[in-house]
Amino acid sequence: MFEELVGACLDGVSLLVEVVGEPGSGRTRLLAELAAHARRSGLLVADGLQAVPPGRGAVRCLDDLDRAGPETAQPLRRLLAEPPPAPTMITYTASTGQMPIWLVSCLAGANEVYRTHRIPVGPLTREAFAARLPPDTGPMREALLYELSGGVPGWLGLLNSLTTRQLWEWATTDLPPGAVSLPAGCPPLRELTALAPEQIETARCAAVLGDPFAPSLVAALTDRDTPTVLAVLDGLVARDLIRAVDGGAPLFRFRHPLLRTLLYAGTPPGRRISAHARAAAALDRVGAPVVQRAPHLARSAEPGDRRAAGLLARAARDVLDTRPSTAASWLRAALRILPEAPHCPASSEDADGPASPEDGAPDDTGPGERFRTAALLYHAAERTGQYDECRRLLPTLLEAAKTGATSVTSSGGLLDRALIVDLHARLDSGLGRRRSARALVEAELASTPRTGGHGERVLHLRMATMAAAEGDLPAARDHVYRTLRHASGTPDLLCMDAAATLALAEATTVGDTPEGSDPVRRADPADPALPGDRPVPGPGRARAAAVTGISQAVRTADALSDSELAARLDAVARLGWALNLEERYTDALPLFTRALGLARRTGRVAALPPLLLGRGHGHAAVGGLSAALRDTHEAEETAGVLGDGERAGRARLLRARITLWREGPDDAADLAAQVLRQHPGPGALEETAAGVLGWIRLAQGRPEECLELVLRAARSTDRPLVAGARVLWWSTAAAAASELGRTAAAREYSALAAGRATVCRTAGARTEVLRARARHAPDEAAVGLLRAAVELSAVAGLAALECQVRLELAQRWLAVGRLEDAATEAGRAKECADRMGARWLRGIAVDTQRRIGACRPRRASAPLGPRSPVGEALSEREGQILGMVCQGKSNREVADALFVSVKTVEAHLTRIFRKTGARSRASLVAAFATARPARV
Repeated sequence: MFEELVGACLDGVSLLVEVVGEPGSGRTRLLAELAAHARRSGLLVADGLQAVPPGRGAVRCLDDLDRAGPETAQPLRRLLAEPPPAPTMITYTASTGQMPIWLVSCLAGANEVYRTHRIPVGPLTREAFAARLPPDTGPMREALLYELSGGVPGWLGLLNSLTTRQLWEWATTDLPPGAVSLPAGCPPLRELTALAPEQIETARCAAVLGDPFAPSLVAALTDRDTPTVLAVLDGLVARDLIRAVDGGAPLFRFRHPLLRTLLYAGTPPGRRISAHARAAAALDRVGAPVVQRAPHLARSAEPGDRRAAGLLARAARDVLDTRPSTAASWLRAALRILPEAPHCPASSEDADGPASPEDGAPDDTGPGERFRTAALLYHAAERTGQYDECRRLLPTLLEAAKTGATSVTSSGGLLDRALIVDLHARLDSGLGRRRSARALVEAELASTPRTGGHGERVLHLRMATMAAAEGDLPAARDHVYRTLRHASGTPDLLCMDAAATLALAEATTVGDTPEGSDPVRRADPADPALPGDRPVPGPGRARAAAVTGISQAVRTADALSDSELAARLDAVARLGWALNLEERYTDALPLFTRALGLARRTGRVAALPPLLLGRGHGHAAVGGLSAALRDTHEAEETAGVLGDGERAGRARLLRARITLWREGPDDAADLAAQVLRQHPGPGALEETAAGVLGWIRLAQGRPEECLELVLRAARSTDRPLVAGARVLWWSTAAAAASELGRTAAAREYSALAAGRATVCRTAGARTEVLRARARHAPDEAAVGLLRAAVELSAVAGLAALECQVRLELAQRWLAVGRLEDAATEAGRAKECADRMGARWLRGIAVDTQRRIGACRPRRASAPLGPRSPVGEALSEREGQILGMVCQGKSNREVADALFVSVKTVEAHLTRIFRKTGARSRASLVAAFATARPARV
């Protein structure tokens, strides 16, 4: 666009260019970029209406011309009316819909020599917006900034000073966190300070109502008649502060949501309360839906008004499944309004008679009313990750249930005591408080009649889930049996959850059994035998049970509607992790993606970290490193906002592994070391962090530190965070011991790795065992082991693991002198690294190729080209490059074929040009078209 405009001016065309957009949209920056391009092209650039030397093409830049005073009219009118002495481009910026009359008149009188051109500046795309943020901005913060700003960069001055949690609270509550201060010179600040008193008052009342708003309601809040309010609104429309709603409805909305928020925050608190009370009364008179009245009741109802509290509870129940954060804020208001003492008279009864269920108030009073409200608040807080509030509410709810205040079981079972206990146990387990979670459920089961009711089955399923997480397979099976023994009355959701739990228990137990010395055994006769395997009679029953359970659960999940699946996202997370552990990533990734979409649409923020972690793990395994890095970064951010330090640490450890493959060990080590410092242990997270850091230390060439760290993780009595992780730790220990020359220890560690993969459930675990064996094996034997490992990982689609094994195989081929085989494996590893975006792995592949190239024998050959005037002939390498160039190969293709860098090829070509006297690539090809490359 800039090239066309500047080019037209250089060709003698005069232009009148309008850059128009809302304040903060980037008009000034666009004007500066246009001026810089014009200056580089040789045009004279002038700011404002200052005189310019005659006889030279010029560009005039008039920023915020619509905000200039009327005194600018005369000089601007003269400038536009007269033909310019030289080609001139007059470029000005203006706000959408804010052109004063004098400016419109001046532009209308422009000389006909000017060609007009309009550049609209709208909100930035997500990609362009992200480019303006600091490089370390995480996905969650980036999404919140884009959502709140609407893609308008001018709002970043306000938002950048806030933490990610504050941004999240603003996005979920529609209220700024505390006092909001706009930076000096902020475009919105200039707009608001220019308003007349009646415009400010009207705009603030409209802000109280929210988008969209009706003029009649604004009139009710301002004590003015509707025609007067409409006249003021027209003035605000002329300033582009508010706009008419599309479609012809008699409604208005603010130009930008943050503009409304700032006006609302700037309204005095007492005035806000009064305005909300008037709004609630006005909406009540016209029979507005309860969801529309609830925001105003929450901010204006007085303590003791049971009718208002009932309406808020009913509205919260209506939006609980779609906007749980909004529901939570209304329920908090309802609890604040409800009287503490039982059987307290309600203020609305005094005014309007007894409240009826149709009005929104419950049909009984006292503790039961508060219990129902608190129980609904518990559900809303749990879905949005407000864990402290859940812990605060739980004793009150359990005590109310004990005293008989929970007799009403409406709201779709949300008030059921067993369900609340189940939710709290899940919450505590997720935060690492497994003992308290188990004690809570066990106590509840002990006091629950054994009738096989739904509540009892839910609690047994929670016990099964906790047993699965702890690797107690017999207990998990027992509790799943107790859950499903009354199968005829068990809903599909519970069946899916039970199947997912049992499958996860089967998957997590295998690979983390007590120490054993048996080498790797096959789980199924159909599996290919590996070097050193001992056959196992009969099929692997555990594996068959896990596969059957997972398949059943996947079929159930696929058949459920979105609303049904959204109700058990924790079960979906378990099912997805079970699929990951079975390396069924083609099933796991779509399931995680569907669940994440549901979690975002229904506001279930608490479900995001485990789902993002699961999907990130799957992406990383199959080589989608960019997607995996984004998922794990967002999981870490979200868990941090929710105060879930354990999941934030897990996400950072997965980021460290991905960063190693992409950027190298130094950046990765910093991430893992941070987790180790923040979680000194003891515990599974600390030991897993030690293992990951040790794995990275090996890549840094520090085997002694590696061995110390991975042995700390491998010998831990705690269960690792990821099933089968000890196979990786023992395999890494074998590699470190081999590098240190401790062959006996390397053999011991590889045997322990094999013992941890006793039933060979997955290709990944078996591949790691083969790598461990290859660490201390002679080169010829290692080649056989690594070839089997390559085949296993390639068939399973484990791209990241396959790339690493191919690199090891290439180095072993090189050690035995099989250069062609080594070159083939190194080339395939480099292709795989390129597909994944694994720059560090690609660098290792290129280094391996260069080592291979250096080992190739040098053969004498006759010069391919003529001698230079001083008698120089082409070298063998120069002859090879010349032949490839004549075949039409690019410098990159030549470099890849010869295993050298592009810069090396360019240096050789420079010497070829000098020796042959050729002046260009084309003349070189024309002179030596019959040349053939030497054999590589």
